Amino acid sequence: MALQTTYMSSSGIFQQIHPWQKNALGAICFMESSVGVNFEESVEIPRLQLHAPILDGAEDACEIWLNNTTLASKPLRLDSYGAIRYRFNDEFLFGRITLCESESQQGEADISPLQQATESAYRQIFALMNSLDYPYAYRFWNYMANINGISHGLERYRQFNVGRKDAFLASGHEVRDQLPAACALGLVDTPLNIAFLLGRKAPIAIENPRQVSAYEYPEEYGPSTPSFSRATLLRTETDDMLFISGTASIVGHQTLHQSDVVAQTRETLANLDAVITEANRILNKKQFNLQNIFFRVYVRHTADFPLVRNEMQRYIGGTIKAVFVQADICRQELLLEIEATAGHILELVCTQP
Repeated sequence: MALQTTYMSSSGIFQQIHPWQKNALGAICFMESSVGVNFEESVEIPRLQLHAPILDGAEDACEIWLNNTTLASKPLRLDSYGAIRYRFNDEFLFGRITLCESESQQGEADISPLQQATESAYRQIFALMNSLDYPYAYRFWNYMANINGISHGLERYRQFNVGRKDAFLASGHEVRDQLPAACALGLVDTPLNIAFLLGRKAPIAIENPRQVSAYEYPEEYGPSTPSFSRATLLRTETDDMLFISGTASIVGHQTLHQSDVVAQTRETLANLDAVITEANRILNKKQFNLQNIFFRVYVRHTADFPLVRNEMQRYIGGTIKAVFVQADICRQELLLEIEATAGHILELVCTQP
């Protein structure tokens, strides 16, 4: 068992050797243009394609998930389930689902289209997990339009949380010590997009001692608490992997440093450091640190990008491995969010077309 991550342009994927493509579980791609290259049919890699500006000048950036121990007798297979497109073998499954809110509305006026779409998407994912006997979710990536907007008397992120929580409860997956890592971001003019990574080996849920667990937030943050852990730790025979959820300038359950993007960056990195320290404590060794992980940084205001990048470089010391994306954060007062992956990460590949 060996799971790897690498980053490259979407055009670079076509230039990889065929055996490499055969080991690719799936991809999450951020693109400046809403019209991009569709490679699912040609290389059989399920891809979540997202319209979001890359802030370092690149046209696009793709996060590729690889299983590098695929054997000829156990190749990766591509399949569909409902609206889900996924690729899998005996160890891992990567999937993606895209639902338009208007198509998910079922006439219940008191339930928003986003809530209905979210519950439908997660119910399909949990049904797939049961059907193929993948009992564990390691990571979810959630993207929606107008995340801070208000409709049906409730902020849209909170509508999403209600739909997600209802699906978790209905499917019997709301087990606090096994909640997956996750993020939820707002993009411009997008349907509900979700990518996910499943497996058959139980992960360890990690919480942050500096923060209240998201599933224990008080009612002021909405009628349903968010269903995720601060990170999940996957231990394998070859490598340990740490999936760190979207992390922001929150201590306890309160946002700190409103309107100060540099201070929010610093507080966010302190939270990431705390999660890493907790993972190392469980491993009983100093395996992970801020210097050996890969970040995806979501910045609300494009003009703040240099400030965020410079503070990260100052705090961490030296070169950082990161992709910076413009996106809205789940709380209106938050100016950035950082997620991270630690473990067997390949070098950033900048392949030119």
